[in-house]
Amino acid sequence: MPRASLAQKKDFVTKAFCPRILALASPGVQDACAVNGFDTFADLLSPFGQDVLTQITIQDGQGAPYFLDKINVRFTTDFNIEKLHAPSGSDVDSLVKTCAAACGESGDPPFIGSDGVIKDVAAADDISTWAPWYTLFRQQWVGDMQPSEHETFMHPVACMLVASGSEADPIGALRALQTSAAVQRVLSCGDGGTKILFYYVLLHDGRDTAALQTIDLQFDQVRKTLGQNSALLKINTNTDLLGDADAGERVKISSIWSSDISATRPLAAHPEKNYGEMLTMRDVAALRDAVKLMLVRSVVPHMQNVIRVLSDQTASERRGITGRLFSAGRRYLNTTAKTENTYVGNDGEVYYRHKSPEAMLRRLADCSFMLKDYRFAQSVYQIARRDFQSEKAWLCYAGVQEMIGVCKLLWEVQTTKAEFDSIFDDAVSTYVQRTRTPRRHFFAVRCTVVYYELLKHHRFYAFAPGALLRGPSFSASLTALFNEQAAYSYLKAVPRPNVRKFAFYAMLASQSFQKAQMSDLANRCLRMVRVSLKSRPQEQIRADSDDEKSHEKVTEVKSPIRASLDEKAAALISPTADKAPVDKASVTAKTKWAAIDSYINHELGRQSMAVHNFEEAFQYFMALMGDEKTPPKLQSKYLQELLQLFLESSDQPMADDRKQAGAIELSIPSIDPQLARIIMSPELEGEDTMLEWRLDGSIPGQIGGSGGSGSQSPRCCSVGEVVAVLLVVTNPLAIGVTLSNLTLECAFEGVGDSTETPVDAALDISVVATVILEGEQTTMVTVQIVPRRAGSVSILGAKYLLCDILPTFKSLVLPGRRMNDTKEQRMGIVHTPDTTLGFSVKSDLPRLEITVDDLPDTLMSGSMHQACLRVANSGTLACHSVAMWVSHPSFVGIRPPRLCNDEEDGLVEDTGMYVPLSDVKKHERIEVPNVLRDYSTFVLVGGQADAPGASAHCVEPLGSLGPGEAFTVPIWIRGDRVGAHTLSLCVGASSAETSARDVAVMRSRVFEVDVVVTPSLRVNAFVRPSTKNPRERIFGVEVENMQADLSVQLVQTTFTSGSYELVPVSAGSGPQGALLGPRQAVSLVYRARPHEPAAADKPLECESPEMFAVRALRQFIYASEKPASTPGPISLIYSNDVFGELGVDCTQRPLQSYITRSQVHRRRNVLRAGYPLIPAKHHSAMFPLFESFGIDFVLFWRQVGGAGRAGHHSISGIDLGVPHDYLVEGLNPPAEGAARTWLSDTMHDREALIQSVASRSDAAVRSERPLDVAMRVDAARGDGPLYVADVAISVYNHSWRHAYRFTLELLSPHELAEFVADGATMEYSGSRAAWSWLDETTHSTLVEPHGMAVVHARLACCAPGTIDVAVWRLQASASVTSPGAAVFGSKSLDCVLYPTQPHFVHVGTM
Repeated sequence: MPRASLAQKKDFVTKAFCPRILALASPGVQDACAVNGFDTFADLLSPFGQDVLTQITIQDGQGAPYFLDKINVRFTTDFNIEKLHAPSGSDVDSLVKTCAAACGESGDPPFIGSDGVIKDVAAADDISTWAPWYTLFRQQWVGDMQPSEHETFMHPVACMLVASGSEADPIGALRALQTSAAVQRVLSCGDGGTKILFYYVLLHDGRDTAALQTIDLQFDQVRKTLGQNSALLKINTNTDLLGDADAGERVKISSIWSSDISATRPLAAHPEKNYGEMLTMRDVAALRDAVKLMLVRSVVPHMQNVIRVLSDQTASERRGITGRLFSAGRRYLNTTAKTENTYVGNDGEVYYRHKSPEAMLRRLADCSFMLKDYRFAQSVYQIARRDFQSEKAWLCYAGVQEMIGVCKLLWEVQTTKAEFDSIFDDAVSTYVQRTRTPRRHFFAVRCTVVYYELLKHHRFYAFAPGALLRGPSFSASLTALFNEQAAYSYLKAVPRPNVRKFAFYAMLASQSFQKAQMSDLANRCLRMVRVSLKSRPQEQIRADSDDEKSHEKVTEVKSPIRASLDEKAAALISPTADKAPVDKASVTAKTKWAAIDSYINHELGRQSMAVHNFEEAFQYFMALMGDEKTPPKLQSKYLQELLQLFLESSDQPMADDRKQAGAIELSIPSIDPQLARIIMSPELEGEDTMLEWRLDGSIPGQIGGSGGSGSQSPRCCSVGEVVAVLLVVTNPLAIGVTLSNLTLECAFEGVGDSTETPVDAALDISVVATVILEGEQTTMVTVQIVPRRAGSVSILGAKYLLCDILPTFKSLVLPGRRMNDTKEQRMGIVHTPDTTLGFSVKSDLPRLEITVDDLPDTLMSGSMHQACLRVANSGTLACHSVAMWVSHPSFVGIRPPRLCNDEEDGLVEDTGMYVPLSDVKKHERIEVPNVLRDYSTFVLVGGQADAPGASAHCVEPLGSLGPGEAFTVPIWIRGDRVGAHTLSLCVGASSAETSARDVAVMRSRVFEVDVVVTPSLRVNAFVRPSTKNPRERIFGVEVENMQADLSVQLVQTTFTSGSYELVPVSAGSGPQGALLGPRQAVSLVYRARPHEPAAADKPLECESPEMFAVRALRQFIYASEKPASTPGPISLIYSNDVFGELGVDCTQRPLQSYITRSQVHRRRNVLRAGYPLIPAKHHSAMFPLFESFGIDFVLFWRQVGGAGRAGHHSISGIDLGVPHDYLVEGLNPPAEGAARTWLSDTMHDREALIQSVASRSDAAVRSERPLDVAMRVDAARGDGPLYVADVAISVYNHSWRHAYRFTLELLSPHELAEFVADGATMEYSGSRAAWSWLDETTHSTLVEPHGMAVVHARLACCAPGTIDVAVWRLQASASVTSPGAAVFGSKSLDCVLYPTQPHFVHVGTM
């Protein structure tokens, strides 16, 4: 480390090993010091020896110059190397206790917070302030260093002799001091050929005004007689000379010595004295200048001279290999060398005589060290170390090892860190293990403290714990101090504090403090450990406190349709099926840290009990009982101690306060409030809740639209209704416990009550007599609440007696949602009131008993199963609104509700869906609604069937449901899709009347059932063009029986379409052909032809579905207001094909509703996938449910044998293979132009929507020909040798958007090669000269969209026979009806058509 930065810091080590000056004063000087409150003259000079700014350049032992910026010296009044004291373990304990007592009450360090270790404070704060008693101990221990024969730090480098000018013979007084016993003891130690410095000071006392004139003459005489190392010092001891000095200046002067005494002698008695009472600031400056002058002019040059002399005398020892060989030869060949240079002291240690080369080397190194020449001092120490080690002078060897490490840390900071660590380790171990001196422990402790302070100085905290733990352990209090500092060092570790090791060593320090009978510091360490364990990483906290809970999680409640109260409880406490593997090593480590928590809490609890602090003892024991990792024997012991603590505290006055405050809150058993459930009417199935209903088919949601995480609708019940509270109670301990008189603590707030209503008067709460919990057992406890008044109920917690002794309270209150609205809320942590465990009691709430019977577990695809919904009004109010919502509308169909009596079971006798064959019409046109709405909601009570937004399939709703009345609703469940499905059924009721568009809050009960649908039939459909008529299509159905053991009888097929009717291709289908055996298949073929309306059919006055969609799409894109109207009804043609004597009238409910809901399901999926940029909420106002040219197919079947199941399969939205791209017309802007504001007010959104619709329209156009040609040839007439026949050629336009202008060229067979274009092929196998066209052979006309044009022609044949007349070419070009239509077409609209199949005609053979 550079000297400049080292000089800027008051380093503890450099002050500890600074030069000593022996200060002796005459009696006159002592009197002057006593007047100012000082015992000795050394006390007067002591403050001015700290950090003396020398600012001089001196030379090291090798003659190299270096800068000495400041130096520290200490003044002493005696030197006696023979009167040494070796501290014992009891002395150390006494010293540590004194230091702790001097610091006062031991509070927690600043880095300890309520939630654990504050790491930022620990990283930034000074470690010395965390344990002030260690700072006092360190200062006192090093300050009590005594002179030793193996080192020269405590040996005075100079003697300062002071005489007063008021004495008769000042020179004689100085000579008398020079021959005093203290000086003789210094001289007797020898200096290795050097002389000790004597510095003479003549002190002028301000009281002697007579000697003021002669003091200068006296000083001149002293200088002439004793030499130049003399100084004149003037101080005041006369009150008359103080002048007008104020009290503030007196306090400032006195504080100079007070602060110095507190720093150098912290444990010494400090009497209330006014130090320097007669001194002025001028005297203080004179004292400071006198000390600095002595050091700069005399002491430092003298030490340099000593270094120079010793360097010359030990040059041979430091001469390298030659000097080492000479020393080794002298040591091993001269038998007298060892006895002349060494001696064995009284303590048994080997010492070197003062004039020996080894002693002079040590003195040379010490002097260089005191003058901060650490590099040269280190080299000399290393030379002396080899000699000390070879001579086995272990005390001397340990001393130089210590100083080598100090020099390395003060100078060679860049050296390998492990190197200086090993040096100090060797020094301490040598002090303790190899030396014999009684003071070996003192030196070992000093070495440890010095090394630790240097590590703190350089922030090498990683080495500090090892250095402290290697220290001597002859005293429990000393071990505690070192362990405590080691713990603090781990908090200073980089890059982040090691909290776990801090806690470990703090706990070791607590044990040592306890052995030393220092309970306050022991408790402090335990508190630090207890709090610091909260600062561990989150995964460690979960591992320590929730290890087994992480593998045995409690599942949430799912309300199955058949779940009773016991089954719901079992669902709450059942563990998950798949458990993660447990790492045994990690569990062992977690258990050890949990054991530390238990040990800490137990020790703190016992100590609190010893001082009768029962309140604090309860806190520790309550924390102790929450540890499930404690062995069973200890758990039993802790529980007994806790119960005994309660019994002992019951006799204390504080026990009454605790009883008034309530029961004690313990962690055993564990009752998780997040798993607690409130169930209304637990005797009923399903889950009761309050939901918002809109009656437009949307799912009932949370009140207020809060569907986020953790949100739930409020719970409500009526007065007198039973409410069950389910509590999951877990015993975390391995021993059994008993709970008695378990009940709930509730809060009740009445409605409109001016006074507070007692809970006992408003609620009847049941009490569970006994709950026995074995070790690690989880059980469910049910407590029932019966409200007697209207209001709101909040569950605060559970109360019980633990082991029939300890009254215990378990809080069940959870924090609500974190608030983040205001600045105060964002700066702090504010939660809303939690309503999870609360419910409202309302007097106007309907009380219904809702049950669903006979819901299936499994279904076959297409099969139907009848269930029953029964709703009974068991309350006192009439119910005016009841609605039902289903999650799978294509699965469910219902019949109108009907009132029933108590004797009725609610099931409706099923008359069957089959009717005689005569009641089934082949073709029937029926007008049906064409609105694409969600058919998930059924209105059962209140409302009207034809009300807007109501479900059109729920007819004849009841007007109201009075008290005591009940109604049933037959429910048909159909397996619409194969697979596993969870069907949800929600029934809501309200006492108020609601319309279909109102948002109504209803009390709802939700049912869920898991249904597995297995395959029964596999039905595939295909479509191809007809060869006879271009307007017709061939529709085929392949039906395969997927069952392996049962046959299936096909009953009927039904087709619905807005434009087509279907007839079987071949007649005569009967029961024999419709019977499918196991794994058999059959094909059904039908002809789809345009339906010709009868004369009695009235046309619909509303526009077509396609025109409605075009207009709505154009309004959605270009208008400012979005479309809101719904499409009008559509007239559907029902085509039925019955295979037996019985048929099905599918125009009646619930079959017709099944067909509609299947179409809704398919239509919604198509629109979501095809038009993702159009929100789903606008679909009902933009797209119809049925299109004019699609076909829906239904196949009815029943099993032959077995359970006799019946059902039907449906395929919706079958495309007949003609291009329907009508929606592209809606992309053309209206004549009045686009509105300024539309969609999201951005041009980008409009263009994206237009391109999306246009691209889908282009992709939807199939490869089929837009025009089809059909020929009809009349019978040929003979006209001489020729046969002439009339031919009618029909051209049909399949396009919805374009009219086509075409040119039909009739070709004769001999003209084929000339007229067929390149690359085109037209097969013709007949005679090319047998016939020819007559009259005009080129015809041009226009065919409208979805229209037909007929061209009349004649042909002539020269001989009878069979000819192929399909010889023509048709060139067509689209006639664009609007300019915008071509913009969005991506394909060419022109085409050239040729015959694709022959048309044979028989001539003359009829």
